[in-house]
Amino acid sequence: MFDIKGYLKERKKEVDEYIERYLPQDGEGPSILREAMRYSLLAGGKRLRPILVLTTYEIFGKNDKEEIMPVAVAQEYIHTFTLIHDDLPALDNDDLRRGKPTNHKVYGEAMAILAGDALFIESFNLLLKSTLPPDKLVSIMEIISREIGINGVIGGQVMDIESEKKRQCNPEIVHYIHERKTASFIRACIEIGAIAAGCDNKTFERLSRAGGLMGLAFQITDDILDETSTPEELGKTPGKDRTSGKCTWVKVYGLEKAQEEARKLIDEAVSILDSIKNSDILKEIAQFIVKRSY
Repeated sequence: MFDIKGYLKERKKEVDEYIERYLPQDGEGPSILREAMRYSLLAGGKRLRPILVLTTYEIFGKNDKEEIMPVAVAQEYIHTFTLIHDDLPALDNDDLRRGKPTNHKVYGEAMAILAGDALFIESFNLLLKSTLPPDKLVSIMEIISREIGINGVIGGQVMDIESEKKRQCNPEIVHYIHERKTASFIRACIEIGAIAAGCDNKTFERLSRAGGLMGLAFQITDDILDETSTPEELGKTPGKDRTSGKCTWVKVYGLEKAQEEARKLIDEAVSILDSIKNSDILKEIAQFIVKRSY
């Protein structure tokens, strides 16, 4: 059997080494800002998004670190930016992230906002360090701006806030939030790996579809874990979605149906990936998404 946990651990180590290379402790800018950026960036986490970029890229026999590592690590910068901002008092108001106090608890709200802003901006600076051809980099930037922006992660976060504020939660709203707040970025990371590798349009469409299904299953699993996990396992406060009145899959459909839907989505994603050569590791990651405990 393939050791997916071992694979993810090794790839995480690789990503962390490149984070240290790209954002060392000493460098340009105010030291307190760099410290706050590194605090959240190096606090832990699965590194799933950069690993999805790397794994998809490698499906096509590619292994050029100078091409792909800046692109992959840039996605972790962006992901960390979204987490810092999501945790702020004005949004989710969380005390824990990745098993540690949230950024604003350590550095204050103003510095947390600026650290998140800086990570997002620096992600594009990092992308430009890639040796990929300019046309591929432009395509990757288009994906990022689309999937993170008004109709992507940020748009999903807005609807998350609005549904909580208005105490509205129904299937239409939870689909809207989950498909944008989480699924869009996970799909984007698979698309980015495919574009960097230069895959054909038909394969790209299949990977994009599988990525969207994996991303939706990921968020549903997060909803489930928020109800069933412990702070030690989860790395953040469980039960927060329920007490905050969040519109979640579990709230709309119940725990059992949420588990069934996550499993169904992953089965569909794996079925799509079955038609793509050398996608076995990506299929293992898909299975991990619904089997994980954190």
